[in-house]
Amino acid sequence: MPAINGAQAMFQQLVMEGVTDIFSLPGAQIMSAFDVLHDMQDQINLIHTRHEQATTYMADGYAKVSGKPGVAMVVPGPGALNATAGLGTAYASSSPVLLISGQIPSKMLGKDTGQLHEVSEQLDVFKPITKWNHRISD
Repeated sequence: MPAINGAQAMFQQLVMEGVTDIFSLPGAQIMSAFDVLHDMQDQINLIHTRHEQATTYMADGYAKVSGKPGVAMVVPGPGALNATAGLGTAYASSSPVLLISGQIPSKMLGKDTGQLHEVSEQLDVFKPITKWNHRISD
């Protein structure tokens, strides 16, 4: 079996879990994920939004109407922080919503070097409004 990258593994698993739609706003740190989604467009419908907050509100509404998990994808830092309003709403109403956020390069985490969209301890922001959060790195 040929090797696959993290984005390929993630989206293949989401398809196996029944995910057919993802709400997202493109950005630099998640462009490799968009490359994979382009290749999987026959399996996953990508809905582009105009603001990160809309990704999680739309994922929440989708989950409530469809009964399937809503999936949102945003860039790290300000993008992820913008998504917290909809994610908090989903959490408060027990909607199954998955937020995928990009990240600065792993080797730069915790160094406060001013990377584009760097937010120190980004995961901590989500602890009160998520059932589970985790960083996946290479």
